[in-house]
Amino acid sequence: MKDKLREMYENGLRGIEPSISANGLLKAVANGWITTEDAVEILGSDNALETVRAAKLLEISKACNAVIVAGVDVPIGDRRDHFNLKLEDQSNINNLFRVVELGGTEFPYQADDGTCTVYSATEIAQIYVAAQTLITGQTAYHNALKSYVNAMTDAEEIAAVQYGMDLPEPYAAALSEKMAVAQAQMEAIMQKLGGAA
Repeated sequence: MKDKLREMYENGLRGIEPSISANGLLKAVANGWITTEDAVEILGSDNALETVRAAKLLEISKACNAVIVAGVDVPIGDRRDHFNLKLEDQSNINNLFRVVELGGTEFPYQADDGTCTVYSATEIAQIYVAAQTLITGQTAYHNALKSYVNAMTDAEEIAAVQYGMDLPEPYAAALSEKMAVAQAQMEAIMQKLGGAA
């Protein structure tokens, strides 16, 4: 695969089809078709730092999205319902919450097990808060990790960064501050609706 992509990249430099851009090579890294080292070899060592950085940023973005899409478990009474958070599911949950905001006291919705359940307003709020907490937490973490990667100047250190790792200071403190604000707002929503966050 590496040789074929190298040929396509060189074709692009010469204006010949089929071709692939540097961005395409980075997507190939993100998809696992080639390694970051392969991309550096193809693009040239002069571009090593920025190639590794760009590949790492794509990797952490993909990891963040995967965690969000995998969804969240929400305690509902004596059971735990799982809700995946693909974009259409996020939209559905937001619409459910809008029903509650407009005064609805219950509404049917389907958890991932396929069972359609009539959820109370408090349960809908719990689903919404759990989803938003996961989305906000992962997005804020991703952005902090991205800032950390962008500040790094060593390709090997960038390559060692993993999604989910502990952030160093000051990134960890900034993330904690943002999450405290988000948590306070989620608690305020639940208090307003008469539930517990």
